Formats: sequence, structure tokens, C-alpha cells
Amino acid sequence: MSTTKPPIRAAGAVVLRTTPEARAGEQDVALIHRERYDDWTLPKGKLERDEWPAVAAVREVAEETGLTVRLGVPLDRMRYRLPDGDTKIVDHWVATVVAEEPRPPDEEVDAVEWVPVAAARTRLTHDIDRALLDQAVSLPPTTPLVLLRHCKAVSRKDWSAADADRPLSPFGERQAERVVDLLRSYGIERVASSAWERCLQSVRPYAATLGVDVEAHQELTEDLFETDPEAAADFVADARERTAAGLPTVVCGHRPGLPQAQEGLDIPPRKLRTGEAAVAHLDREGNLVAVEWQRAVSS
Repeated sequence: MSTTKPPIRAAGAVVLRTTPEARAGEQDVALIHRERYDDWTLPKGKLERDEWPAVAAVREVAEETGLTVRLGVPLDRMRYRLPDGDTKIVDHWVATVVAEEPRPPDEEVDAVEWVPVAAARTRLTHDIDRALLDQAVSLPPTTPLVLLRHCKAVSRKDWSAADADRPLSPFGERQAERVVDLLRSYGIERVASSAWERCLQSVRPYAATLGVDVEAHQELTEDLFETDPEAAADFVADARERTAAGLPTVVCGHRPGLPQAQEGLDIPPRKLRTGEAAVAHLDREGNLVAVEWQRAVSS
């Protein structure tokens, strides 16, 4: 009985920067040279087990270039067949630099260079990379707003106290720890949540890495959403405006209120399971440029 081999998954980024001496509109892109293949390409690499592609993209860029990046708009998914017959799927994002460390050459990557975009089109070895670069520079600058459904909570039937105090289950606590890497990938700076405990617990680990408190908002709770849904709509409108002004934000909420939040961001409605997220990429006018859906981790 034959079995179909699952595709190899990988992720990377088109890392762009504008230098102070560059003329208006000019950008550089980070390229790597691989001695083994004698090619110039974009940084990317394989996913680890149960790893979000977005997290893998940031990790691989750091490993191959020494650059710590924040992800922006997702680019077209690339799917192609390798010489050995395996299928490879690669996800890419536009990315900007948060920090930079020198990376000594090794047998995997022997050179990292910032190259002007026009020159990079010639320098790049592979047509697929040139297509990604062209797509990346055609997109406007964006800022992410993440809508996160709280992680897995203790079951209602196993909880006798107030629902507002119902906490995460042990699995949900592990999910919340994993969410840290996802939010870090997008450089989230503002952490807002329903005031109910299961939502607060879902984003506290990430807030702790920033050294900030979680903003607890009653208008995002299930009770207030039922009695005053406009309050939640007003909150989302304000979050959209503040995000567009350059403040990467996460908003953690409950299943009943998330469809309205998606509507407030012009996101096509889609059910989010516990621990899943919708990432809205907003331009400076607050327009939705792209949306991506991040699944819940399974371990």
C-alpha cells in the first residue's frame, strides 16, 4: 500500500530596510550566499516540529543572518518539487529589522549582505526569489493587530465558581507559553484583553516578556458583549486606529465577540478555536492589507 509523503515545510522572509542616506523610496534587502549551492538567496529554513511558520521564519532569519526581525505582510506561498521528487512548501513574509548581531561565516551561510533592491534583482540566483522581492517592495508598510481567542480553559462543568474567574487548563497554560513566540514574531507592543481570567492568562506570559501589564477591558468580556455590543465595537475601532498609527497590538477575547471584532477590521468571518489567532495587517490609513490565520498549537 503506497503512502503519500508529506511536503517539507519551510519559512523565511524578505528583510527590507531604508538607510538614512538612501534617496526617497530606495530600500536594501538582506541576501545570503550559500557556498554549498553557490547561490544568492533569501534567508529561509525548515520548520521544527509543531512550529508556527511565522515563528520559524523569524528563527531562521536570525540563524542565517544575525538579524532579529518583526514580520509584516505575508507573501505568496511557494510550492515546488525538489530534484529528489519531494514537494516543498515555503511561506515568506515581509520583515523589518529590530536588532542586528554580526554573524560569522560558516559552512551553511558564508556571506550576508545588504543589497539595494535594484541590484538584488540581478544578484539573486533564483527566479522564485526575484518574484518574492518584487511582491514585497510593492506592498505598503503595515502594522499587525492580532485577534487571539483565549487558550483552552477549564471546562464549565468542572468549575463551580464565577465564570469570569474560570482559568486555563494545564494544556491551555502550555498554549499560552507557546503564544509568546507567535506574538514576538510580529513585534507586538500593546497587550489588551477581556478582563476575565482565561483571557488574561492567555497573554500574561507574553506581557511578562515585555515587562508590561495586560490591559484588562470589561467591554471585551462575554457579559458586557451581550448587554452592550457597541462597547466592544468601539474598542476595536480604537484599537484599529492606534495600530495603524504604528502600535503593534494583540487583543485577546472570547468566541462570542470575535466575529464582531473581525467585522470591525474588515476580516472575512471565520471561527477561531481556542488558542487560534487572526492577524490583520493594517496600513497607515487603517486599511486591511492582508490577513492570516494562525492555528492553535497541538502540544
